Amino acid sequence: MKKIQKYKHLISAYIVSFFAIAFTLLPITWLFMLSIKSKGETFTKPPKWIFDPTVNNYVKLWENDLFKDTFFNSIYITIISIVLSVTIALFAAYALKIYNIKFKTAFMQWLLLAYMLPEFLFVLPMFTIYQTIGIYDTYVGMAIIYQVHVLPFSIWMLRSFLDEIPKEIDDAAVIDGCGPLQAIFKIYLPLIIPGIVATAILNGIWVWNELAIALGLTFFDSQPITVGVASFRGYASIDWGGMTSSAIIAILPMVLFAAFAQKHIVKGLTLGSVKG
Repeated sequence: MKKIQKYKHLISAYIVSFFAIAFTLLPITWLFMLSIKSKGETFTKPPKWIFDPTVNNYVKLWENDLFKDTFFNSIYITIISIVLSVTIALFAAYALKIYNIKFKTAFMQWLLLAYMLPEFLFVLPMFTIYQTIGIYDTYVGMAIIYQVHVLPFSIWMLRSFLDEIPKEIDDAAVIDGCGPLQAIFKIYLPLIIPGIVATAILNGIWVWNELAIALGLTFFDSQPITVGVASFRGYASIDWGGMTSSAIIAILPMVLFAAFAQKHIVKGLTLGSVKG
């Protein structure tokens, strides 16, 4: 009887997993199919499931200098954003762990509130500030504004990982004469590498996919790939071949990145529980 019950649970788990995977992959599969269809086959009724695939949309896409620029802009902005957020968050999380800071709980709650605020709330004030100080439509400007979202998340994540390190290690570091910087780089950093990698990946995925801020704070020089995908939508028409192929290209780097780094993501996210 127990064996039958076990098989029932196993079959139920497989069924749920199958539908979850299908629900996730169906839109991407449909998007990819549209990207390799000719213009005349894109929206035939009923839809054609068997057709002669073409790569013309992808060839035209990489002949489009504007799209290529947005692709590489996203790479630069994502790298700068990750470096900034992880570096600042590491020092902040260490300070929150080691020092008895007043209003620590209130500060952590404020970070959580900032993380939950919609991105577009910051666009209008930052537009004026960026125009004044000359960093509008720049990689650095975009990376800085993205810290409003990714930095609170990074501090919460890295603090939870640091809190898992026993206090005895802190005491041993002090006895050995380690200063704060030595403790961070020689002791804590090697221990929380999986957490840092997981934080960096999750930050990178968010920055890569962000659109609302990019629409307001870029014009030409630093437009990311999300704006590049949206640019295929004209006033009265949509280039479906360009939009679908560019969307697939936009999805691919983050999918590959997450696939190769999934061990670090899982290990990092299970390293410790989030603590207030």
